[in-house]
Formats: sequence, structure tokens, C-alpha cells
Amino acid sequence: MKSFVSLLLGSALVLFGSVALAGGHDQQSGHNAGGHEHHVTPEQMQALRQRIPLYDMYSDEQILFFMGRMTNLNGWMTDDKRGWVTAGTREGEVGILALAHGFKEPGNMQFRTAFQHVAAEYPTTYALGMAMMSSDNIGTALKTLEDAGAKKIVVMPVTTADNSTLTKQWRYIFGDASEPAYLDTKVLDSGAEIIWTPTPTAHPIMAEIMGDYALGLSENPANETLFILGHGPQDKESNDKELVILARHAAAIKERGGFADVKYYNVQDDAPPDVRKANVAAIRADVEAAAAAGRRVIAVHTQLTRSSVVNRLRDDIGPAAAFEGRGVMEHPRFEDWISQQIEIALAQR
Repeated sequence: MKSFVSLLLGSALVLFGSVALAGGHDQQSGHNAGGHEHHVTPEQMQALRQRIPLYDMYSDEQILFFMGRMTNLNGWMTDDKRGWVTAGTREGEVGILALAHGFKEPGNMQFRTAFQHVAAEYPTTYALGMAMMSSDNIGTALKTLEDAGAKKIVVMPVTTADNSTLTKQWRYIFGDASEPAYLDTKVLDSGAEIIWTPTPTAHPIMAEIMGDYALGLSENPANETLFILGHGPQDKESNDKELVILARHAAAIKERGGFADVKYYNVQDDAPPDVRKANVAAIRADVEAAAAAGRRVIAVHTQLTRSSVVNRLRDDIGPAAAFEGRGVMEHPRFEDWISQQIEIALAQR
């Protein structure tokens, strides 16, 4: 059995990653750091275990440790040190609130950089973190926009999974779902009109970005099998819905690039170990089949930025594959998705 210490260090990364924001916490940004002690009742712990099957592996003390290491952040999308914000744009009747899981650096900066043009036109805030037990950081970011005069607030869930516990928790926090994905949190109310955009998950730009990355790796598409790899939701029903979306992207990329075949998988990174292990075994079997057919194997992924998840996906497919580590958020077209979704959201209201 793993030692308690090694279990905590390894599993904390697997479950939650990191949302530490490099460069310190400037006062204007209003960053809220987590890492505090959580008080969970036996009833709440039972609810967590029911909603997150992976937690059956851990003791109550270990789960509380994981939660204590998590961080929720919020602030203006840019502190203007790079001159992104023009005069007056921190006030306006339209505000933008971007939600995301949070990233290790340079991911947080890449996230904020992708919004620099939007932040130069509208007051724009962010809220990072899983909001498992508290919606305070989201509420603060929302109120910041209200105080800046926003009558309409475009909420952008920036994640590449439509059917995840994270998206469900966000919807619950805004009163659009009857049950939380994690624990009950404060449900937010706003005097402003809340306008949701879709996630980028199913947007054709995702296929364009992954297709560009694939072609960058390619030497002879007609003799190559491309793998699209994703994190994936923890339960089968949600994962099946995500695979339908990946199938559409795979078909578009295959037609555009002329690849011999395009496979797609979610490893279900937060599912119980036997589920993840079976998914990885299926990936490896397809890699071996492609190699046996004399095809070169290349791989891209659906993650927003380079992360520990991406490192695991690289290990999952194995050293035989040429692997693209960059995330979709690092591609210039991701900024186009942001601008398009805001334009569409506002045009419909």
C-alpha cells in the first residue's frame, strides 16, 4: 500500500491540479487564495462520496486535505500592466465573467491573455476554481461587474467538457440546476441579466485547432492514425455524450487532413482507477493495431493548456506516438471563439 504522504502528493495532483496564479496578488485584481481548512459534516461527506465515486479510495482526512489544498481565485481579467485596458472599459453596461477550473502557470496567464482584446472593450473578470464548497469567488467577480455598472453579464464557461461535474456545479451556483455536482454552495442572484455562452467543447473551432496541431505533427497523413485524447467526465452517461462530440470533431479533422484514421478517447481521469485503466488499455490496443498496419501514430488532446493531465495523456498513449503538448487555448483561433461567443450572446438579447 502506498504511504500516506505519497498518496496525498500524487492524488492531490491527479484530482485537482493547481490554480496558483504566478506574479503575486495585486490589490486591484482582488485575488482570493484558498488553501484554508474546510469543515465538512458527516452528511456532506456522504454526499461527496455519492457524487464522486473516486473518493471511495480515500479517507475523510485525505479528502479534507485535498480540499484544503484547493484554491479559488477571482479578479479583473487584466491588471493593465501590459496596457490591455483602454480608458473607461472598467465601467460599462455589458460585463464579461469567464469561469475556468484554473491552471498551473503559464496556463493562468495564457487564459488571461486570450481575453486581452475583450478586456479592452468590456469590463471583464474571471473566477477560477472548482467551487466544490464555496461560490464566494464567483460571487465576488459577479459583484465587481455589477459595481462597474453592468446591466448584462455574459458568463463564459471556459472548459472543454459540456457534461462534467464542473459545468454542472457552475449551473447550480447560478440557479440553473436543482442539485450540485459537489456540495451545496450559495446560489447567486444578480440584478443584471445573465447571458450564458456555450463552452468551446462542441464548436467547430476546436476541430480547426486540433486539426492544425495534427497537421503540424504529420509527415504523411494517408499513412497515419491520429488519436484525439481527452480528460473526460467520471460517469459513463456523461462520457458517452462527450464522445459523440469528439466523433464529430474526428470526422471533420479526418476529412480536412486526409488521415488514414482518426481515433478518439476520453480517459475519464477522475473516474475510479479500473475505469481509467480500461480506457487506457483500449487506447494502447488501438496504437498497437495501427503500428501493426504500418501506420505512424500521432496524437493531440482537448485540454486548454499544458498540464499534469496532458502529461498523463502523453504517458497513456505511449512513446510510439508523436504527441502535441500544446493546449487549444494556446492557438490564436481560441481568441476568435471568445469574440464570436460574446457577439452571438449579445445579438440574441
